[in-house]
Amino acid sequence: MRVVPQVTSGSLNGQPADTPKPKAAAGDNPPSPEKYTSLLKASAGVGIALGIATIGSFLLFRLLNRMKVEGLENIPESHENVLYCPNHSSILDNFALGVGLYIPRMLFRPEYIPINLADRKNFFGDPSSRRFKDRVLRVLGEYFFKNLRTFPVDRRSAGGLEQVDQWVEMLRQNIVIVFPEGTRSRTGEIGRGRAGVGKLIYDARPTVIPVRLMGTDEVLGVGKLIPSFFRTVRIIIGKPLDLSDLLDQPLPEDERARIDFYRAISNRVIEAIRALGDGRPLPMDAQPEAPKLPAEAASEDEAGPV
Repeated sequence: MRVVPQVTSGSLNGQPADTPKPKAAAGDNPPSPEKYTSLLKASAGVGIALGIATIGSFLLFRLLNRMKVEGLENIPESHENVLYCPNHSSILDNFALGVGLYIPRMLFRPEYIPINLADRKNFFGDPSSRRFKDRVLRVLGEYFFKNLRTFPVDRRSAGGLEQVDQWVEMLRQNIVIVFPEGTRSRTGEIGRGRAGVGKLIYDARPTVIPVRLMGTDEVLGVGKLIPSFFRTVRIIIGKPLDLSDLLDQPLPEDERARIDFYRAISNRVIEAIRALGDGRPLPMDAQPEAPKLPAEAASEDEAGPV
């Protein structure tokens, strides 16, 4: 099945479609991940990192654990402007998706290697820290995660939704994986959507694919240091979402209303994720969030958008 990305004519956010956006000043943002059209033209580091990730993921999810993938017919043929939106419960979710969706295809067609939006401090290290952990992460980020097309996101930066503009340009030319919840679930429930994901969808108009991940938290959930074996990981790939009723609306002029509108788009995706699987949607957490302990707040990972 070939899924054609959503295309809208006219303008986006009041700008003509062919009007280039102003570029950020040099050094404001990290460079976008390079799109590999051939592994022969990529660096040796790319091949080594991809090989390690492929072998490790295959061993973990195919041999030491069991993986079931449903909905493979919903994977788009396009490798541009495709956005996968899975729920998030394990630091291994990205690797599980890579195994389930695009291995072995991306070994022969590297343009199918997705871009993963990941928290800078948890994958690339805190640039201002001298701790051993951050030094190791800086090395891994530079020579491993970067070669796997991982893009660092500053979750707690003052830029807020402004950093999404760079993600929009990346998405239009690539496959991107983003977690609408923003961070891993600590309860097993799927949380609320983040406004940044809604803005990303509204501006880029991608093919949006909801994905339900089950069992990755049993392999390596929050607080675990050593993965468990002989578990079942289930990946359910949903059909492309029709969000035209939201995307055809003009953006509210009021900033607060605009953020709520972006959240409505993101929560529509969350609803689609919940509907996948056994048909028993997990309840949305409608209660106020409990105060976080300092250690717990510091451990939050891959939360991308605001």
